[in-house]
Amino acid sequence: MNKFFLLIIFIFFFPWLIKGEESVRTVTLVGKLPYQRLLAEVVWKSEDLRRGLMYREKLPEDRGMLFVLPYEQKAVFWMKNTRIPLSIAFMDKTGMILEIYSMKPFDLTPLPSRSSSVKFALEVNEGWFQRHKITAGDQLNPLDISWDKLLNLLTSN
Repeated sequence: MNKFFLLIIFIFFFPWLIKGEESVRTVTLVGKLPYQRLLAEVVWKSEDLRRGLMYREKLPEDRGMLFVLPYEQKAVFWMKNTRIPLSIAFMDKTGMILEIYSMKPFDLTPLPSRSSSVKFALEVNEGWFQRHKITAGDQLNPLDISWDKLLNLLTSN
């Protein structure tokens, strides 16, 4: 009887445990040079996309936030309730950087992308891209996973 009970528990909870292991909270992004490495918090749910880095006091130097937009689009960001000076890179679905901008704390001016092919936006401390010699046209990739696999994991959660 106890073995049967344990089997039932295992059958019902095992898929949940596997799915929990595959959830994505952070991803390491890398460029073509060894020092072009960043740990990014991944946000894709609408409430997290809206909140972003609001109310945070600081952001460690090699950390950022990767916004995964629901579809390729023209993106618009602003700095409402954001205390940290940031740089933002608008990226396409392959991780190629299309545009990079600086954003000032608490600035309510909308910052639209020129491109309508933005799938990801990466926010980092202001000047991070310059300090790491990353410019528009460069590629960032998730470490040990493809962009497609990352997107599949996000949409399955």
